[in-house]
Amino acid sequence: MFKTIIAVLSLLPVIVAAETLKIDDAWARATIPGTENGAAYATLKNLKDAPVEITRISSDVTKVAEIHRHTMSGDVMKMEEVKSLSIAPGETIKFQPGGYHFMLFGLKSPLEAKESFSLTLHFQSGSKQTVQFLVKKRRTRHLIGKVMYKKTLAL
Repeated sequence: MFKTIIAVLSLLPVIVAAETLKIDDAWARATIPGTENGAAYATLKNLKDAPVEITRISSDVTKVAEIHRHTMSGDVMKMEEVKSLSIAPGETIKFQPGGYHFMLFGLKSPLEAKESFSLTLHFQSGSKQTVQFLVKKRRTRHLIGKVMYKKTLAL
């Protein structure tokens, strides 16, 4: 019995380290045929009493994965890589279109609706956390069609 308790207690640091961030609504949009890049989104909340710093990300579905964000420079929106992202204790950061996002460069195969893939967050502490992302159906063509239709009517 004592050996069982010791074995369970020895696993506790691993279990706690795996729950560095609470991650909800992890998703990506299905890619357009012929494209090699994609983006993924999620909501990250720091459950620790200390800041958590993500220093890099990786995934088996892509050659390169990076954290990016959109910023305004005058009237121009720019996308830039975020080399390191610090999340304060209790802070929540929502990765969403037009803001922070996970860029996936050099996809090894297209992201197809209803499939899933994993992405790993690497922390300054040396620990890591793997997250499953659900791929959602693409809506771009439908939205572009509506905008083009409305613009045609306005002429």
